[in-house]
Amino acid sequence: MLNFKDQKILILGLGQFAQGSGISAALFFARQGLAVRVTDQKTAKDLGANVARLKKFKNVKLILGQHRTEDIRWADVIVRNPRVRPNSPEMKLASRLGKHITSDIALFMQACPCKIIGVTGTRGKSTTTALIGEMLKKSGRRVWVGGNILVSPLTFLSQVKKGDICVLELSSWQLESTGLLGLAPQIAVITNIMRDHLNSYEGMDDYAEAKAQIFRHQKPEDVLILNHDDARLRDFAAQAPSRILSFSKPRPNSRELEIGYPQPEKSIKIVTRQQLKLLGAHNEMNVLAAALAARTAGASMSAIRKAARNFKGLENRLETIKTARGIRFVNDTTSTTPDATIAALKALTPVAKKIHLIAGGADKELEFDELAREIKRHKVLITLFAGTAFNKFSKALKKAGVSFSATTSMKQALEYHLKNAKTGDCILLSPGCASFGLFKNEFDRGEQFYRLVR
Repeated sequence: MLNFKDQKILILGLGQFAQGSGISAALFFARQGLAVRVTDQKTAKDLGANVARLKKFKNVKLILGQHRTEDIRWADVIVRNPRVRPNSPEMKLASRLGKHITSDIALFMQACPCKIIGVTGTRGKSTTTALIGEMLKKSGRRVWVGGNILVSPLTFLSQVKKGDICVLELSSWQLESTGLLGLAPQIAVITNIMRDHLNSYEGMDDYAEAKAQIFRHQKPEDVLILNHDDARLRDFAAQAPSRILSFSKPRPNSRELEIGYPQPEKSIKIVTRQQLKLLGAHNEMNVLAAALAARTAGASMSAIRKAARNFKGLENRLETIKTARGIRFVNDTTSTTPDATIAALKALTPVAKKIHLIAGGADKELEFDELAREIKRHKVLITLFAGTAFNKFSKALKKAGVSFSATTSMKQALEYHLKNAKTGDCILLSPGCASFGLFKNEFDRGEQFYRLVR
């Protein structure tokens, strides 16, 4: 177990999620009786239940509505929430003062007694993470799943045993902290590298390098699993210190999903495309990545096949909420990039007569021209939220010759599409943007859609 005896701990960013990074780290140190300060730019009202959970600890001091430089100077150890960026004034000061900077993920990886499988990528990492967990569970292994999938691994660290396996979804922001501390999982998976978070990084190279931290500190006996169809990931393969395994999209007209294990030329069939409950070619790639990782970790092929056939997907990711009046309602709120919305359109076009799209939100300095062309090609009817991406998104739609309706609420958008949708159509929430002022976060956005549909 990590030893922080007599050290002063600053949790920089409490967060709103019940099992998120900030609250889990705060509870981890509070229960050890250490002096803990917790700061967040949101108010106590915004943070609600997480604040209430900490108030019973006399050794915890809450400073809300701001981050203060005096707290940075006070602390011996700073646990940075992923949303607090390294170039923020607080983090620049912490680095200048030589403070020990860590994260909930780094703390877990330093103390975890069992093998860790880490999964990153722009798209598909949550589904791939969950699938690996299911494949290993069906093989009879004791498995823990956490990370960016909204469960900090600190919540289960005390229960993990040496023979278990832990599967962590890791965002670029989380990997920044593990990379700085020289940490890496024994099995690393990168699903793809696509344009995202360019409002937080200096460019694609900077963003990709954050993802690359998942393997930079691996050992020769470790394994890196890559999407061979991604040119940037092929470049990563030449740089990795570990053993490389790769997966690739099925051959044209092939019915089978196959992996090469332990060598690429040794092809093993997993499932046919028709057997999958998951929609879309992107999910076929997620299945391949998961199967290769699970097999590398010791899962049986029978368990891998069974999990692949039975897996229905995760909430908020191409999730069919219900079918009513012959209309399918799909919640894809975690599609926060144009590429993700394009994947959703391609997945649903074969099963819907017409797609009615609810999109728009906050700008992440991404481009919408290709998405606009796909919307035109698939003859999609679209409503657009009036967030910070509105001008750029609407300009791309106009350039592509796509008409749209601006909307100021989820209710208004849904009512608009209900008036126009017919039997066999699909009403799809797949914003292509981050969430903004109308919603607390992307999951609240999905929950609002879910409640209105139900």
